Amino acid sequence: MTVNISGKNTQRHVAIFNCAEQGHVNPTLGLVKALVARGYRVSYTTSPEFSSLVASCGATPVLFEPTFTKEQPRPEEMGYVVRELAREAQATCRPLLAAFENDRPDIIAYGPLSWLGKIFAHLWQVPAISLNPTHVSYQGQSEEWLGLSGEEWPCIPILEKMLHDNNLNVDLRAILAARDTAIAFIPRSFQEKPDTIPPGVTFVGPEIRPLAAQPGWRLKTAGRPVVVISLGSVYTHQTAFFRTCIQAFTNSEWHVVMAIGRYVDSAQLGELPANIEIHRQIPQLDVLQAASLFITHAGMNSLMEAVYFGVPMIAVPQQAEQRLNARRIQALGIGKYLPRETLSAASLLMASQEISADPACQRNLAVLQQEISQAGGASAAVDVFDRIMAAGQHAA
Repeated sequence: MTVNISGKNTQRHVAIFNCAEQGHVNPTLGLVKALVARGYRVSYTTSPEFSSLVASCGATPVLFEPTFTKEQPRPEEMGYVVRELAREAQATCRPLLAAFENDRPDIIAYGPLSWLGKIFAHLWQVPAISLNPTHVSYQGQSEEWLGLSGEEWPCIPILEKMLHDNNLNVDLRAILAARDTAIAFIPRSFQEKPDTIPPGVTFVGPEIRPLAAQPGWRLKTAGRPVVVISLGSVYTHQTAFFRTCIQAFTNSEWHVVMAIGRYVDSAQLGELPANIEIHRQIPQLDVLQAASLFITHAGMNSLMEAVYFGVPMIAVPQQAEQRLNARRIQALGIGKYLPRETLSAASLLMASQEISADPACQRNLAVLQQEISQAGGASAAVDVFDRIMAAGQHAA
């Protein structure tokens, strides 16, 4: 189903094209609220899963039916993600073109791997802003994440066919190679190889808005330090990992709150000791506020939430970007990187004890928190839109 946008509104109009994934949508929500507060009208392309969320921030959802399913566990290779999102763009190109036919935006903002936003901005000759929830593209990133050069990405043949089938006569490779104005929702010090990224990137840091505890949520502990364990929302098919965590913390001084996701059968985890509770999902912001340690897959959204609340991390990454994040966590002294392949209950418990007793970790977290507080957040991000709009009006 696609929502057709009315063309009668004269407000400055921003269209956001983004992947319908928590790690892509959540970092942009503060920006949406700030754009609306500053008088912009925001259209946000998303799936029904995120429709009410983006609407609650003041945007008009422009719905598409995702083809990148979450019903089965995904392979961890980034090449798979790139191919599947290209196929999703192929399937949604025509309805999204139609949705904006009578209501062209003044600016298009697009997330990584949301190629339609970049292509439509070129077609409609409107300014484009890249929204980066993670590292801005740096020298050697493609080879590190996919083992391929940028010219060999598996999305290119799929997108070229999409353009041909929709009679869109544009140079795809030139569009993809163009450097747009960019906003990064991370602090600059977390960026990999910052000296190799192009100029024109504004690091605004994450915009994290703690909410009141969700109804029915209550931490089941009294006087114990809390360790939160989560592998995010995608790559949670890790029964062996969750068993290792249970073995590590059984009858320890820690109280464990563990999210096991949608794929693991809780019965396979065995009988739980009194100090360990498991859930399909947890209200992560609520739980992190009470946590002393976070064992995480090192997805950027999760680790920035941990930094916001000053929670040290043990990173157990699963795919290329997460491995990079885990290395940055260790390099900045805000946690430890434990490769999943060599993880044991003993190494996990030892790392937990070491981090909790290390005052340097808290000092390093405080430094990063200060950088984030000074980066400007969503307000600084909207300043970028304002500058582009002002430049366009001056040119006109």
